[in-house]
Amino acid sequence: MLDFTFNIPTELYFGRDQELEVGRILSKHGAKKILIIYGKGSVIKSGLLAKVKTALEEENITYLELSGVEPNPDVSKVKEGLALIRKDPVDFILTIGGGSVIDTGKLISTAYFYDGDPYDISLKKVEATNRIPLGVILTISAAGSEMSTSSVISNSETLTKTGYNSPYNRPVFAIENPELTFSVSPYQTAVGVVDILAHTFERYFNPSSEFELSDGFAEGLMRKVIAAGKVAVEDPTNYEARATLMLASSLSHNGLTSIGKNSYMPVHQFEHIISGYYPNVAHGAGLAVMIPAWMEYYRKIDPKKFTAFAKNVFDYDSGDDLDNGRYATITLKSYFKSLGMPISLKELGIGALDLKRFAARLTNDGKKKLPHHIKPVDNQVAYQIFELALEE
Repeated sequence: MLDFTFNIPTELYFGRDQELEVGRILSKHGAKKILIIYGKGSVIKSGLLAKVKTALEEENITYLELSGVEPNPDVSKVKEGLALIRKDPVDFILTIGGGSVIDTGKLISTAYFYDGDPYDISLKKVEATNRIPLGVILTISAAGSEMSTSSVISNSETLTKTGYNSPYNRPVFAIENPELTFSVSPYQTAVGVVDILAHTFERYFNPSSEFELSDGFAEGLMRKVIAAGKVAVEDPTNYEARATLMLASSLSHNGLTSIGKNSYMPVHQFEHIISGYYPNVAHGAGLAVMIPAWMEYYRKIDPKKFTAFAKNVFDYDSGDDLDNGRYATITLKSYFKSLGMPISLKELGIGALDLKRFAARLTNDGKKKLPHHIKPVDNQVAYQIFELALEE
């Protein structure tokens, strides 16, 4: 186990009707005037936005609104929000939605203190130095951004999608009522399930010591998410399944499942290339395609870890490491398919002609390698993994 410092300052308010407390929570944190950020209208149709406004008005908190955030959020919306609050400053940001809305709010929060292009922060050309405090009302279990240090934003002009990590990105609070996810469609629920699993899975496959506690956390979380995900897709109003997914969303990406070990998520980098070029591809759908392809390539390179995964997540151990890796790969791929997820690039409308430019973008034309403790991802490896993802 490596040395570490672990600090999650985000307050979690979990359970039924917790969103009704948002005014009191904001008032406790000294908010007087806030920016509310949300997506394309579901929070209006559901009545959630009206409830939030009532709670704010009861605490004499005034507000501005930024709406229309896309599922793959673009930096143009960040710039729109920055223009709004530079003209009319606020002291707090409240995001209502999922990862796309939260990540938009995060970049607005930190870029407010930077005079240049806000995407410079996403590209890591400059570091965030301050923030406007940010809170979350979560409406979809997926990205884990409600407790993470990460923010991922696209740039439609350059066809890129990238993220940055900063302690300034940790929300001050997250409000999580599983009932707010009852209306999430089966497809979007499944997209979220894959994203939660990916955040945990990718941390898990980093090197571990013999008694790595974080691996135990990860294995338990993945087992429960696999079970609850299937139930939530088939029975959308099952409170316990929705609650499990909502809490798992937060715990999968707040650092708990990699505590005491290095953490790098290469499959996310593969997917960011895909949805950077094709913004209509949902992040979780792209991950459902790329995770099995990555597994198929690396199961022969890190067979002992794949045996641990097969044994401790799927209760399978034939005594043959390569067979265990094959079983785990096929089983997880079949699970994604059972949720209604795509499992090939062709299902996403992506053909063989895209693979070379995908690999080139991922590796900066061969100038960089994605880390792996046994075999890093160079241009050739990247191309082979994209090729494995091309067909079922």
